[in-house]
Amino acid sequence: MTQVEDIAYEGWEHCVRIDNGLVELVVTTDVGPRIVDFRRSAGENVFFLDEAATGTTGGEDWELYGGHRLWHAPESDPRTYQPDNELVEVERTDRGCRLVQPVEGETGIRKAIEIEMPDGEPAVEIGHELTNEGVWSVELAPWAISVCKPGGTAVVPFPDGDPDELLPDRSLVFWPRTDVSDERIRYVDDHVLVEQADGPEFKIGANALDGWAAYVNDGRAFVKTFEYDPEATYPDRGASVEVYMLDHMLELETLGPLVELAPGETTSHTERWHLFEDVSEPETGADAASIVPE
Repeated sequence: MTQVEDIAYEGWEHCVRIDNGLVELVVTTDVGPRIVDFRRSAGENVFFLDEAATGTTGGEDWELYGGHRLWHAPESDPRTYQPDNELVEVERTDRGCRLVQPVEGETGIRKAIEIEMPDGEPAVEIGHELTNEGVWSVELAPWAISVCKPGGTAVVPFPDGDPDELLPDRSLVFWPRTDVSDERIRYVDDHVLVEQADGPEFKIGANALDGWAAYVNDGRAFVKTFEYDPEATYPDRGASVEVYMLDHMLELETLGPLVELAPGETTSHTERWHLFEDVSEPETGADAASIVPE
């Protein structure tokens, strides 16, 4: 049975732990909204945490912290990098909680993350909401970012469609700081694999039509599934999944469609997280495809 309890965690005094006996998750309410821990029960946290910032609060600069966060795309400075260093409101439920951030002063956007953990399966549902509390419409897309520990491999599905079609059916986009010949990216059958390893800053995006992405690290597969809308327009030249990498971490990101959000309106994007054990590092398309839950 899923349990929800208040705890202290890594220097943050006000946190909530959600546990169903198979997986557990920790959110802090001292900053955020941020999910700072996700693991199999008695296992290891899949997320990277920045030791210099863990347990801290306040300040005028945006902090990485690590864990999982909600942004709004497309990326723009200073719009994207609004600090989330203050207390968030929390509403506990029987199987999770809802976290609501104060309205961002620069953007008029209010962020919220809602968590529900079902009984009896190694999974959790994460709802991401952006509400326009400003006075004019804003074009944006929900952007769900999970900062993972180094040393693993990201898996992005890249399937082809009807061979009789005459128009392109897939896109892979590269950021200016990415070398397309980087040896850390590989193409195997219907998947793109990105190995987290030391090297230059790296970012790619793809229109992941199958609605999932994964990160395999130390025998553990962290899988995020979501609804992909083939009729919608996605940010960053059509990317619904993005992978960003530095020497010390890898971000596994999914995005919702772009919307013109009028004052008072809310847009949402839902991920379902799964954790699987005893998974080999993917080397082939068959290895990658076997990670996805039925």
